[in-house]
Amino acid sequence: MPYVIYEKKGRIAYITLNRPERLNALGSELGAEMRQAEIDFAQDDELWVAIYTGTGRAFSAGADLRERAERGQQTGSVQAPRGGAVRTVIEHWKPTIAAINGICFGGGLERAMGCDIRICSENATFAMAEVKRGVSPVPALFDLPRLVGMGDAMWMLLSGEPIDAQEALRIGLVNRVVPLDELMPTATRMAEVICENSPFAVRTIKQVAKLSVEMPRDYAQSLGQAMIDRVWSSEDGREGVAAFAEKRKPVWKGR
Repeated sequence: MPYVIYEKKGRIAYITLNRPERLNALGSELGAEMRQAEIDFAQDDELWVAIYTGTGRAFSAGADLRERAERGQQTGSVQAPRGGAVRTVIEHWKPTIAAINGICFGGGLERAMGCDIRICSENATFAMAEVKRGVSPVPALFDLPRLVGMGDAMWMLLSGEPIDAQEALRIGLVNRVVPLDELMPTATRMAEVICENSPFAVRTIKQVAKLSVEMPRDYAQSLGQAMIDRVWSSEDGREGVAAFAEKRKPVWKGR
């Protein structure tokens, strides 16, 4: 049985963590299969959006601490992660959606934060509990304060205490909360809406938006302006304007 179920349906890729007996813990085998799926998604021009989710009661409970403990006994130390299991292997600028179906802790939450959009079921819970094990998260130290603000981020990081779906919505950790049986249909509808737009414009917007939060505004705007200009002068840009004037649906070329 694969640790990751990778499916393609039209323009949408589904990456499902499939280790329910361990709450989809991010062990080495699951991480390797997820990286292969992400590489394929990045390289397949027919795929425009990816949706991440999990089987069973969890999106992911985070790092496989049992595996790390066993490795630590062999090597004499436990190494800090470098983000390989929670970061995409190739920066492709394609949009990603996390459909969080339950427990979302530690590295699982970091994987979800690496997505552009996060929606969750009403039963979802979130935590950065590494501090309770005497260790530290890695990507979350940099991503969580940017996403939810310093105060809410510091409570989650320093306490290790879980929050529920409604609190996650309040602080901006997720975009939407829906009943569990509506989670994947909602994620799919959101992906389909994105797929109606020019993939060239979508990916450029994502890239420029990320620049805007990672560097001073004026510097980001000076770097991003050339990319914005390319969108406006692109084949898709001309097609979109023409389709609007002619009252028809545009046919995107992705360039």
